[in-house]
Order: sequence, then structure tokens, then C-alpha cells
Amino acid sequence: MRAVKIVFLFILLFFGRLSALAQKTISKSQIDSINAIPYDVKIANTSQSVKWFTQNLITAQKLKYPQGIADSYANLGLVYYFQGKYDKNTSCMLHAIRWYDKLNLNKKLAAAYGEYGYQLKKRDMKMALYNMQKGMQMAESIPDEGILTSIYDNYGVLKEMQNELDSALFFYKKAMTLKEKRKDQIGIPYSANKIAFVKLMQKKPAEAKQLFDYAYQIRVKSNDVFGIAENLNFYGYYYKEIGNTKEAIAYFNKAIIWSKKNDYPSLLEDNYKGLSEVYENNNDYKNALFNFKNHVLSKDSIMNTDIRTKQAELDTEYQTEQKEKEILLQRAKIAEKNSWILGGFALAIFSILIGFILYTKQKLKTVQLQKDNELKDALLKIETQNKLQEQRLRISRDLHDNIGAQLTFIISSLDNLKYGFAITDAKLDAKLASISGFTKETIYELRDTIWAMNKDEITFEDLKARISNFIENAKIASQGITFQFVCDGDFKEVVFSSVEGMNVYRIIQEAINNTMKHANASKIDINVIKEKSTYQIAIKDNGKGFEEAETVSGNGMNNLKKRAKEINGEISVTSQKQSGTTIVLRFKKP
Repeated sequence: MRAVKIVFLFILLFFGRLSALAQKTISKSQIDSINAIPYDVKIANTSQSVKWFTQNLITAQKLKYPQGIADSYANLGLVYYFQGKYDKNTSCMLHAIRWYDKLNLNKKLAAAYGEYGYQLKKRDMKMALYNMQKGMQMAESIPDEGILTSIYDNYGVLKEMQNELDSALFFYKKAMTLKEKRKDQIGIPYSANKIAFVKLMQKKPAEAKQLFDYAYQIRVKSNDVFGIAENLNFYGYYYKEIGNTKEAIAYFNKAIIWSKKNDYPSLLEDNYKGLSEVYENNNDYKNALFNFKNHVLSKDSIMNTDIRTKQAELDTEYQTEQKEKEILLQRAKIAEKNSWILGGFALAIFSILIGFILYTKQKLKTVQLQKDNELKDALLKIETQNKLQEQRLRISRDLHDNIGAQLTFIISSLDNLKYGFAITDAKLDAKLASISGFTKETIYELRDTIWAMNKDEITFEDLKARISNFIENAKIASQGITFQFVCDGDFKEVVFSSVEGMNVYRIIQEAINNTMKHANASKIDINVIKEKSTYQIAIKDNGKGFEEAETVSGNGMNNLKKRAKEINGEISVTSQKQSGTTIVLRFKKP
């Protein structure tokens, strides 16, 4: 048996040698050519661009070509940003920055800092400014006009988002001057559009329209697909701003068609938002709600939810598997061409192995049958679990996409009623506020339910984070109450089922809410203690308390006891007038 292992090792080394020789035919110049694809081509078809740059990254890593690796990461970061996959965007951009810094490629490093800063503008303004300023300082010290045009332009966007219009206009014009000097037909429209929006905010619509037309004509002439889609969106906002509802609707609809056709999810989400606002301003609430729901769906598909992240991981695993199959096919073709060299050697090995194969065949057959049966059982169990998970995800999506969007629209409509009409009736105003508050609470409850439904298991850390978030919201809602949340014990390996975790969370939530409403307390302590398999959760306040013998249990206490019973636990309440109340949940978990 040892001799057979040695022979197999020799075969693997031989084939590995042939594969390495084949891979060397891919040159570094080919990697650089793919990384140097023009900007407008990269973003014209983002799905295709992801395939190009992913393959380029794999090739550069195999050739151990550092600059090719860094440039491929930077290109993937850009494309993932336009696809709205922000988790992958961040990972790729940080990889690119580390590589450029390690290689002392200062021009590319400055450009990467500037680009990443711009990409962060809607997620983290503080970090966006930090990265942008770092890139600007590096580019000005080199100096490099090509990098500076992009950084000045994008830095102006950050200033505009902070409502510093004079500063924004200053940097936009600096970028425009450099681009016109360089005859940059791709970059000039970006600066022109940005200056146009500032003019529109300064109530100079005529100047804004001239700049929008100037940018759009350049983009149509150069067939800049993303640029055309973006300018159609800008025309929608322009006509919305000047009150031309008909033209605004027409341009937003054109922009939606272009965004869907060319896979620009961030732009699609913004188009639905703008169209919803136009319809709402025109009192067409049916179309306003329809487009608002599309806006919510598009926005949720962009943001980094657990489901989207898991899907992205599965996509990556699938793509990796496909590429591995392609590599294996290439190796097989090389082996086939060189089979005449290995023919005699393979025949000798076959003769040696045939005896071992005949000897072990029956034994392997028995083992294989046992493994097959185990595999069938495992697959059946996995299939059942997958079906249950699919049902949970479908129900949670329906709750979020339909009921969640409708509740959000109700809140928006109530706020519009309050701000759009002078309500003098105090009772009506209070009733509207009550409905709005109740709707917001319903949304929070819905989100908690969806959170639990999306999980088979809930770790203690997940539950602790959820409780901490609720306590923070309670601090904001209740002025003058001090909260203390303490966990005593080793919770690292603690995992609850979704039902157990949700019941524990609801008991704590309802106990705190009851205390805030009825106890007149100034301090609430939440203590979680774990001793072996026993858990104790105590919610204690220093409020007015009550006499236990004189108080009849209401629906709230019955709900707490029912939830405790579902996790094989029990609820106890101790209270005394002017001495506060303590609610204790005890349950065991192996």
C-alpha cells in the first residue's frame, strides 16, 4: 500500500509540472490590458465586468503578479459599488489600498483613497471625508492632474451633501477646468451635471438646464450608457424642481428603463423614489404608493441584509466551483495531448494496482453502501430543513415587502397631513400622533418577528445585541430613567432556538415597557445570570410598587407566564408599595 501512495504522488507531481508550464503562457501584459479597460466600458455591463476582473484576479494571484492583483481588486471594488454590493465593495477596495501601499504605487494609492471615499458617501460621511482628503493630499503632492480631476469632483459631492454649496461649487469648477484642459470627454459631463445641481439649488434653473443639456449631448455622442441613464434621472429631478410634473414623470420612467436594462440598482432605486415624490406632490397616492414600494424593494436588495449576504456567498462559491471545473478541463486537454508520453508508465502502474483493486473491491463496496445510506439520510434531513427555511424566508419577505412598506407609507402620509394642513383641533392632532406612534411600534414589532423568523438558531450574543438596542431606544423614549444591563456567566457557547430566543426577548421587552408605563421608576436594572444549565433573568425597578395580595393578574402578566411556559420556565413577581418591583424569569437549557 505504501508503494501505491508513492506512485500516486509521482503522478500528481508530473501532472502539476505540465499544468504549471501551461499557465505560464498567460502574460502580465494581458492582465494589465484587462485592468486598463476604459471606465465607461467597466460600468456599462457590471455583470460581465465582475467575471472579467474575478478571472483576472485569479490569474494574477497564480502568476504572483502584485500590481495585477492590486488593480484587479480596485476594479472589482468599483463594479461592486455600482451593483450595490457594498460588503464586497469595501473588502475589495481595502485589499487594493493595502497592495498599493505595500508596492509604493503612490499615484494608484491616491486614486484608490479618493475613489473609496466617494463610495462611502452614503454609508459613513466621516470616513468618506477622511479617505477623500488623504487621497487629495497625496495627489497634490505628486502632483497628478488625472487623479486630481476625479478627487476634486467627488470631494465637491461630499461638500454638497453637507450643504456647503460654495465649497462644492469651488471644487466642481477646479475639476471642470482640469478636465477641459485634458479634453476628458468622459469626465466633463460629471462636473457639468454637478455644477448644474448646485445652480438649481441656488434657484438658477436656466443656467442649470444649459449645463444638463451640455453634459447629456456629450454622453449621447460618446455612447456613455451609464451617463445617459444618469442624465435621464437628472432631468427628472430638474423638471420636478421647476414644477413640470408631466416631463418629470416622463424622464424618470425613461431612466427606469435604462437602469433595468443595464443593471444599475442604485440608480433604479433613486428613480422610483423621485417618481413616488412627484406622484405624491400631485395627490396621485395610488401611483405614489406603487413607486414607493418599488423604491423600498430596490433599496432592500442593495443593502447588506443577512439573506443578500448569504446569497452573495453562495454565488461566489458557485463561480469558484465553475472556474475550478474549467481549470480541470484545461488540464485534461493538456494531459490528453501528452498521453503518448505517459502511456507506458500508466500501463505499468495499472498492472501494479489491479491486484490491490481486486483485493479491496468487496470491502470498499460494503463501506460505500454504508456511506450511501448515511448520505441519503443526511440529504433527506437537509432537504426538510431547506424547505422549512424557504417557507420562513418567503413569509418574512411577504411581511417586510407588503405590510412593512404599507405601514411606512401610512407614517409618511400622516406626517404629510400634519405638516401640510394647519390642524387646530387638539384631539385630532393627538389622535394622528397616537396612530403614527402605534404604527411605528408595529413596524418595530414586525422587524423583531422577521429577525427571529430568518434564523434557525439565535446565539446569546445576537440576543444580547437585540436587547441592548431595545434598551437604547427605551432610553430615548423615556427621559429621566436610568438603565443598567449586566450579564454574569459564560455565554460563549449558548445558542437558543428561534422560538426560545424570541420568547426571552419578548418577556424582557414587555416587562420593561410595563415598568416604564406604570411604575414611575427612575432606575431599571436587567440582570442575566447563568449557573450551569440554569438561567435567571431579573428586571428590577425602584418605582412605586404595589401590594401583591391586592392586585389581580392582568393580560400582561398572563402573557409573560404563557411565554415562560413555552420555554419550560416560570415567572415570579415580588413587589411592595414604594419599594419597587422585581420580575424574575427562570428556565433551564441543557
